[in-house]
Amino acid sequence: MNWEIFSFAGYASIAVWGCMPLLWLVQVLWRPRRWFCHIALILGITAFVLAHINSQSHVNRIQVDRSSQIAEQLARQEQARQAAIDERKGDAAQIDFAEDDGDDRLDTAGMDEADRKYLQSFDKDATPEWKKTKKKRSAGTTDDSLESMIGATEEAEGVEADVLIEEEQVSEPILMSDEDKLAADRLDAANHMIIRVMLLLGVLVVVIDYLRRANVYREAYFPLPLPSSWLDSMTPRAPVQTRTKSPRRTLLDELRVFTRRGESFVYVTDDTDSAAQAAIIMHRLPMKRRPVEVLAVAENAAMDDDFVFETLWYGRNSFVVDSADRAEQMLARFTELLTERRASRACARQTVHVVWDTALPVSDQMRHRFANLGAATRHSLLICRDAD
Repeated sequence: MNWEIFSFAGYASIAVWGCMPLLWLVQVLWRPRRWFCHIALILGITAFVLAHINSQSHVNRIQVDRSSQIAEQLARQEQARQAAIDERKGDAAQIDFAEDDGDDRLDTAGMDEADRKYLQSFDKDATPEWKKTKKKRSAGTTDDSLESMIGATEEAEGVEADVLIEEEQVSEPILMSDEDKLAADRLDAANHMIIRVMLLLGVLVVVIDYLRRANVYREAYFPLPLPSSWLDSMTPRAPVQTRTKSPRRTLLDELRVFTRRGESFVYVTDDTDSAAQAAIIMHRLPMKRRPVEVLAVAENAAMDDDFVFETLWYGRNSFVVDSADRAEQMLARFTELLTERRASRACARQTVHVVWDTALPVSDQMRHRFANLGAATRHSLLICRDAD
C-alpha cells in the first residue's frame, strides 16, 4: 500500500473520528460525567475539517504518472523508424562517399514522395513544410518605418501585458500510478462518508443523553422548554419528591429552572421574604426572552383556586402563596380537580409543580393521593421541609 495517498491531515482525521466511539463508551460506563459525548461531537467536527483539508490540498493534486507509457510509445516509434531504415537499406547502394551523411546512404532523392514523407515522420529534427512557409511569411512582416530605422526613444503607450496578468500559482501535482490514484479517491470518499455518519451519531448521542438526564436532579443541565412528554418518556419523574438536604442550587434558582424548562409552579411558603423574592418576572429562554410573571395569590382575592389551577394547567403564569391556611385549602381543591381530569384522561402538556415550603406537614394520605393523580395528569409535589 502506498502511504502517500493521504497527507498528515487525512490520517489525523481518521485517528480523530476513531476516538469518538471510545468517548461514547466512557460516557455509558461513567455516566455522572456528562461532557464526554460533547467532546466526541467536537472531535467529529474536527475530523470533518481535517478530511476537507486533505481532499483539497493533497488528494485533488494526485495525477496519474504517464512517463512509463510515454517512454514505451517513444520506444515503439524508434523501432518502427529503425525497421523502415533497415527495409530501405536493401535497395540502397552499398557505396559510401566521404561527403555523405547518415541519411544520404538511403538515397532519399531517388525515393518517391510517399516513401520520403514516411521516413521524415520519424525524424524529430525535421520541420514540416507548412511550418517553414509560415516562418518565411512571419519573417517578411518587419517594421521598415522611419521610426524603426532611426530608433524610437519614446516608450509605447499603455502597460505591458505581462505586468497586468500575473501567472496563476498552480500547485505541483503528485504523480502516482493509476491504482494508487483510484485507491486515494475511494478512501477519501469513504472517509468523508464515515465522518458524516459519525457526526450524525454524535448529535444523536448528545440529544439522547440530554433527554435522559433532564429528569435526574443531579445530572440535569442547561434547561430548555421542551415538551415534558419527551423527558418523561426517557426518564419518568416521581410525582412526589422530597428536596435533598444538600441541594445543587437555592430554592429560588430551582423555581427559575422550572420556568426555563417551560413548566409552571405554585410556590407555597410561610416566609414573607421568600414569597417576595419569588414574585418576580422569570424567563423561559436565556437573555431574558419569553418572560413569565409570577403572581402573588394573597394580593388579589379574585384569584380563586380554580383560576390558579387552570392558569397552571395551560402554563400561562406561576403563583406564590404565603398563607398556610390558603395553601392547605388550595391543595385539597387541586386533588379534586385532578381527579376529574384523570377521569377524562386529560394531561397537562408541561409539568405543573406544587412546591411545598411550609412548616405544615403533608399527610401520608395526601401524598399517596397526589402520587396517583400526579402520575396520570403530569403534576408534581415537591416537599422542601420533610418531617424527621
